[in-house]
Amino acid sequence: MANPGTYYLNGPDLASSTSIYTDEAQTTCAPDGLYSDGLITRELLNCVLLPVQTCPDCGIACGDSITPPQGNQGLYQLEFNAGTLTTDIGAISIHFDPANVPDGIRVLFDGVYYNRLSSPTDGNRQSTSGVSDAFTILGRASDECESFCDDPNGILCAPDPSGNTVNFFNGFDSGGWLPGTPSTQTVFIYPGDKVYGGRNEYNLLIVPKPTASAGTVTVQVLGPCDQTGWNITVNCAEALPSFQGASIGSSTSCGATPDTYYFGRFIDANGNPDTNAFPIRHNPVFLDSTGSNRAPDGNYLMSNGQYIVVTDGVVEFTPGNCT
Repeated sequence: MANPGTYYLNGPDLASSTSIYTDEAQTTCAPDGLYSDGLITRELLNCVLLPVQTCPDCGIACGDSITPPQGNQGLYQLEFNAGTLTTDIGAISIHFDPANVPDGIRVLFDGVYYNRLSSPTDGNRQSTSGVSDAFTILGRASDECESFCDDPNGILCAPDPSGNTVNFFNGFDSGGWLPGTPSTQTVFIYPGDKVYGGRNEYNLLIVPKPTASAGTVTVQVLGPCDQTGWNITVNCAEALPSFQGASIGSSTSCGATPDTYYFGRFIDANGNPDTNAFPIRHNPVFLDSTGSNRAPDGNYLMSNGQYIVVTDGVVEFTPGNCT
């Protein structure tokens, strides 16, 4: 939220100045943060103005609570602002609830698509097609648009190799979804995209944000059936929770835990985050606080005397006591 006030530049305008002050004598630096003159925006850090930022206020603010309206078959896009401040570094935790009717999701950030999720019930969920911009389709496999292939509105049963044309929506207001530009787009469903599972629960998708330079998170949800309804939460970037542990191969032995690992937490049906201090079943596990690198498969001893089995980057079994 903007906080209008009077500030003093050490140059003729915001673009050419190097600092901002709260007094005309320029003896007291303004607080760190974003400053705008209505035309450009720059971050002030330790009394030094950083380079001009491009549209830092575009998109839905990360962490905001939203309720996307229901819709019909189509491609639905939402853009979130994860920030470009020097403090906006870490892992962006995205929680996606596809309800029952199958929906696909992919997330574009800093030129890379992400489509790997962790389901509290079904574990690792990701398209196996190997296509970089593929959708991971979750939901109930027995939904009618998959099992009744005479439904002319469903595109799950026999996807067109040359693509399917669907209506495109970009954002919504109180009246519903807003038509995007262009009004239709071609989407592809590849073999391996339909993994299903994760229905009626918030599935966790981690987007690493190791630098402050990129700020826009583009979420695209594909509704392949004749109706769609889903919920999503996009958290701001922050360091993932950590725990002390040790990679112990296939062993379950007790011992020292000298290394630091990181994991992602789920949220419940009401959007309340878990508070577990150590990873639980189906939590993703990482080697770094931004979620850039998954922990290799194997057993990991934790400093609480339990061990976890990591398979496909997530905790596959309920933690057990070391021996």
